[in-house]
Amino acid sequence: MSTPSPAVPPDKEQFVSALARGIAVLRAFGPGTPELTLSQVAASTELSPAVARRFLLTLVQLGYLRQIDRKFVLTPKVMEIGASYPDSMNLAEVAQPYLQSVRDETGDSVSLTTLSGDDIIHLAHVQTERLLRFAVTPGTHVSAYVSASGRAMLAFLPQDQLDEYLAGLAVEQRTPYTVTTKDELRERLADVRRKGYALVVDELDMGITVIGVPILIAGLPLAGVSCAAASGTRSPEEFAATRLPLLQYAAGLLKKQIERSPALVHSLEPVR
Repeated sequence: MSTPSPAVPPDKEQFVSALARGIAVLRAFGPGTPELTLSQVAASTELSPAVARRFLLTLVQLGYLRQIDRKFVLTPKVMEIGASYPDSMNLAEVAQPYLQSVRDETGDSVSLTTLSGDDIIHLAHVQTERLLRFAVTPGTHVSAYVSASGRAMLAFLPQDQLDEYLAGLAVEQRTPYTVTTKDELRERLADVRRKGYALVVDELDMGITVIGVPILIAGLPLAGVSCAAASGTRSPEEFAATRLPLLQYAAGLLKKQIERSPALVHSLEPVR
């Protein structure tokens, strides 16, 4: 997956391009790319080989990368960067009791998410105790348009932000049931806004049904809460009817907790 260096914003005097390029190098590593050569990093980040090499060797010296022959891999030290966010915001302490309560009532996997660019990122997650489990941990990214909590948040974006999101969206058909056109997605989002929740059946992955609700603060969708379970155990309508009140209640309590921390509110504002 290509991760080109970020475009320089209008206020370029305050923009440190070297920092942005260093982050782009780290983000070149991911699912399917656990180890990369210099040329692969240069191609992925659109940096020259000489520049990419300097960033890679700096990150090696700082302990965030390890060089093995001609390849580079991330080290566990990278996790310290990501861990700084939930630690500083006490997210686990804030969210876990409410997610746990929903999981205990339903048996489902339950997540707290927020928008991050075109994706949602999982902030906290409580795993089901059933045999069928979902490959989700805090920090996991999923395309927003194909996830229930993502649609629940997208539906409540200001119109200009939603238009910008849809204009740049590349739709991928993940299953035979995935929404494949922007017009259809816009219709789905309008329906979500009317109902107040999103229900996604077999669109993200076959055999998974997810329902999500937004957490709105000052009218903006700063986070979302969702339940995921195996499809086919009950009808989508019954699944929604039994989960929706629990999710809405948990979302309301989480909203009150988030509002108590201005820093947390600001940190959750959507990033484009």
